[in-house]
Amino acid sequence: MSEYERKQNVESLCKKLSGRQNFFKKVNTIQEAATHGSYIVVYNIAKNNKALSDGEFVKQCMLQVCDVLCPDKKNSFQTVSLSRETVTSRIEAIDKNLTSQLESKIGQFKFCSIAMDESTDINDTAQLVLFIRGVDENFEITQELACMRSLKGTTKGCYIFREFQEGLLTLKVPVTNICNITTDGAPNMTGKKSGFLGLFNQNYPGNNAVFLHCVIHQDALCKSALNMKPVLDAVVKLVNTIRSRGLTHRQFRDFLQSVQSEYSDVLYYTKVRWLSAECVFERVWQLKDDIVSFFHEKQCSAECEMLEDTEWLSDFAFFTDLLCHMNNLNVKMQGKNQFIDDIWAHLKAFKLKLNLFSGQLAKIDLSHFSRLNSIPSVNEEKLKNYEDGMKKLHFEFERRFQDFSAIQTELDIFTMSFNVNCEAVRSDLQLELNELQSNTHLKQSFLNMPKLEFYKSLSKVSFSNLISHAQKISAMFASSYICEQVFSTMNLRKNYFRSRLTDEHLASFLRISTSHFEPQYEELLKMKSQFHSSH
Repeated sequence: MSEYERKQNVESLCKKLSGRQNFFKKVNTIQEAATHGSYIVVYNIAKNNKALSDGEFVKQCMLQVCDVLCPDKKNSFQTVSLSRETVTSRIEAIDKNLTSQLESKIGQFKFCSIAMDESTDINDTAQLVLFIRGVDENFEITQELACMRSLKGTTKGCYIFREFQEGLLTLKVPVTNICNITTDGAPNMTGKKSGFLGLFNQNYPGNNAVFLHCVIHQDALCKSALNMKPVLDAVVKLVNTIRSRGLTHRQFRDFLQSVQSEYSDVLYYTKVRWLSAECVFERVWQLKDDIVSFFHEKQCSAECEMLEDTEWLSDFAFFTDLLCHMNNLNVKMQGKNQFIDDIWAHLKAFKLKLNLFSGQLAKIDLSHFSRLNSIPSVNEEKLKNYEDGMKKLHFEFERRFQDFSAIQTELDIFTMSFNVNCEAVRSDLQLELNELQSNTHLKQSFLNMPKLEFYKSLSKVSFSNLISHAQKISAMFASSYICEQVFSTMNLRKNYFRSRLTDEHLASFLRISTSHFEPQYEELLKMKSQFHSSH
């Protein structure tokens, strides 16, 4: 073979080798992209609480759309793996990635707080949920699901404390950084000896954690001070009479339609839903005339006789008005992105309203009780009872929110630094507050800037203690309502049709669906040693 032929042969072999290398690179790139796409779909399945088997349905839809839009790319879409088993493993990987991001954030926290609550799932397993809220030196707030721990036996304080410790250990949360723990106020949480609170203080003596009872739970419990049961029972019985009988319910709905009512039905009462009573009362109040007409037409006037009793209607109107005021408070406290001082401000305002209501009722002024005001000639004895009810409710608010009253000064320093009496605060803050209150430029900035931005702008040399105090307050949980929201997601995710979902996978789903972090897809792909395509 001549030298020329040898060169030609070598060049030919090099071209073939290069072609094969390009082919394998292309195949590998397609498979990597398919894996990336698979992670994106799986993340959205978990984020939106869809079933594991929905991955196969999504793939089927993608392939059919591909046939219409880009048939030449169908093979690429075919390599996107979305089988049930693949979806499960991808969810586990995404969960680990989000947990890793949270661990990194926790390492930057100056202060953090824990909100915790427990509830049973469809299999009667008690699930303990812990949320963590932390703030770093730049006042960046992170609020995430720390962990979900399953309690297989009893839910005594010792078992809750054990799971709490293990959960914090897994995430490497320094106990010294915890400035607040908020619970639902159950005895197993707040017991001073064998409850979670007692065990925490015994195991971590000298800790600076402030224990708070969820304000929304407290607000709901304050309603127990009202003698509302007779009226509530009568309203619930009336609603059940209408809705529990199929024929009566259909006839009632048709009747409302025939009279062109604004509403199409009455609402069921659900005791565990805090806003339920007011919604039920309000709907029955709006439909009371239609309900009376309906039962008279059916010649069943005994079913609604209380709606024609002025004495009973007075009580019904009063409680409907009061529950409306209380629900407005409850909704305000459920708002997002609120600091603990904002929540406390809502509560203080409501206590002032109760005093106002009490004084006005004593003067027969029904300005803020529009429904009661519509009842002709409410007798004075009734009004005196309502006034006493306002006083009892105010006393109950004072009693139940003592833990917030105890930190009133701490909250005032954060909320209105320029109006606080320097002699009434901790010694380590007095000199800095003196300097702050004497600076007119900073006072103007405080009025014009969001709170966190103001504290972030302060000199770390001159106001280090004030900055630290602001970080501590901004990290606090005022309620465990966020846990209640997760329990709603848990019941949606693990229900009668999906009761075999393991506790570990349930925890993964809850983390993904609640997390503010986005999966780091590049990191997830790096963890794959090789890419495989399947159905």
